[in-house]
This record gives sequence, C-alpha cells and structure tokens, in this order.
Amino acid sequence: MRIGWLAVLCAFFLAPAVADHGVILLYHHVDEETPASTSVTPAQFSAHLDYIENNGFVVVPLDELLDGVFGSGDVPDNAVAITFDDAYESVYSTAFPELAARGMPFAVFVATDAVDQGYAATLSRAQLRELHDSGLASIGAHSRTHEHLLRGSEQGSDEAWNDRVSAEIDDSVAYLTQALSTEVLSVFAYPYGEYSPALEALLAARELFGLAQFSGAVGAETPRTAIPRFSLSRSQGSLERLALALDARPLPVTEIDPGDTLIRGSEQAPGVLGFSLPADERYQRERLACFSASGGALALVREADRVTVSLPPLQAGRNKVNCTVPSTERRGEFFWFAQQWVLADPQGRWLTQ
Repeated sequence: MRIGWLAVLCAFFLAPAVADHGVILLYHHVDEETPASTSVTPAQFSAHLDYIENNGFVVVPLDELLDGVFGSGDVPDNAVAITFDDAYESVYSTAFPELAARGMPFAVFVATDAVDQGYAATLSRAQLRELHDSGLASIGAHSRTHEHLLRGSEQGSDEAWNDRVSAEIDDSVAYLTQALSTEVLSVFAYPYGEYSPALEALLAARELFGLAQFSGAVGAETPRTAIPRFSLSRSQGSLERLALALDARPLPVTEIDPGDTLIRGSEQAPGVLGFSLPADERYQRERLACFSASGGALALVREADRVTVSLPPLQAGRNKVNCTVPSTERRGEFFWFAQQWVLADPQGRWLTQ
C-alpha cells in the first residue's frame, strides 16, 4: 500500500502541467535584406528560439495545439506554435537549421502559385518536401495567388466571388496534397490576415481552421476561423515583446459589436467598439485598457459587464484594436482581445495596403 501511495505521489508531481490555451507566433522572412515590416534578422530569430527554450515554453506542432485547445483540452502549460507565412526561401536556408538544431516543430503556409511558377524568393517543391519529410514541418495552404480574397465582395458575396475564392482555397490544398503525397494541415492562413464572415463560412464548410494576423492567444472560446497570431518583425521583435506575446492568455469577451470584419465602401465606419467582459478572478477587469494599432490609448466606458471603446477614424485597409487586462495569477501576464476591420474604400486604396 505504501508503494502504491508513493507511485501516486510521483505521478502527481511529475505529470506535465496542462493549460487551456496556447500562443501562435507568426514569421515571414528570416533575413537581413528583406522588408523590415515582414522580416526578423537571423540573429533575432536565434535569440527568440533561445528565449523560448530557456524560459520553460513548450513548442508544439500547430495541429496538436489546435486539437488540444478545441478538442481534447490537453494543452501543455506554456504551449507555443511557430508558423511562417508565404514560404520564403529563408525559412529553408536560415530558419530550418535553427529549428532543427533544437528539435522544434513548425508550420509553413504556402501561396502555391509562387512555388509552382518557381519564384526565386520562395521555396521549391523539393525544399517543401524536404521540410515536410524532416518530421518537424507541417504544411498548410495560404491560397493560390496571395491576392486580397475579400476583393469582389465589397457589395456582397455573389456567386462569382464565391467560386473564385473557393478555388483559391481548394486548389491550394490540392496542389500541396499532390506535391507532398500526403494530407496537409486542416488550417488555412488568410493572405494579409484579411477575412470576413463570408470567407469564414467557406472555411467552416470545409472544416478548416482560419489563421489571422492580429495579436492574442487561442483558447476554447476563440472563433475557429479567426485565430490570432503574434506577428514578429525587426521593429516588433524585441525579447520584451516576445515575452509579452508568449505570456498572453485569451480574454473571454462576448457580444462583440460591430462583429462584421468587412466594412464596405457604402457603409458607415464604426465609431465605437462594444463587447461584454464578465468579472473573473483570473484577471483584473478594472484595469482593462484598449489601444489602436499605433499604440495610442483609447477612451472606454464601462457599464456593468458592458464595455464601449471609442475608435479613431478607420483608414482604408486593415484596422486593429488591442485590449489587454493584467492577470492576477502571474506577474507580467496579460489577457488579450483584438478586433480587426477591413475598410474597403470605393477608391480601392485598401487593395494596396
């Protein structure tokens, strides 16, 4: 009996801690010569991986993270997934060796026309295959052309738009499945991070998760077709920002208004953002703060559980608001909620953003 109790105690103390959420990081280039807004330097990337490795974070495959969050509930504490959009060549030549040296899994999302047409800046089919066959990389679709998928839906999602965007999704998945001789991730990364309810519906009909490009952690209440990721770049790639991202938790807001993420040219841009935020012992609700994409603090009003945030004038293209609340459980940990809108102005400036 005594041995039995010792076994139980050992199992209790040695069992890995579990959580109900995770964080997804987003990279594009790992290069010193590519655009700063979508690049980290090789030195930054190596430092990021060292920080993750040395501070108790657990890098897990993206599909395992999503399956755990939305299915089994079995998510390691401090879980993080690493993703790359656009399948640039530096993922193979620079990022892959660093990840492989640490045994860290990662996911690559591919706009397949660039690979099929042999663009020098992107991975070749052979390189994609090598990454996949390494056992560390999982591959997912990022459309065929990397165009703005919301183009053509400014006045409503008609049949022509539906057919075009369905082909962008289906053809890219089919290309990768054929190129790799295996099924690919049931995850689609939106080009430019742009999505709308109509586009989300196309993914939901195919049982695909949708990855966006706004900040936040992923939890069971996160919409499956609007999953946040923390983007990292030269200017947004300090270890302090990385730590802030890795320590993020999902803020359980509900009743978001306006919830439509596409604002058509004929529509009035919203002046306020409303949502409900219940009291919870895990966070300090009274310290809720919201910020524009530029980092400016936004005025907000609280009435019981309801929060109303005053928005700056929205500009053509993508507009984002971040709201954070400090945790009561860990110093330096914040709960995050972000909302994105795409303002499709009649002049078409949003297509150049």
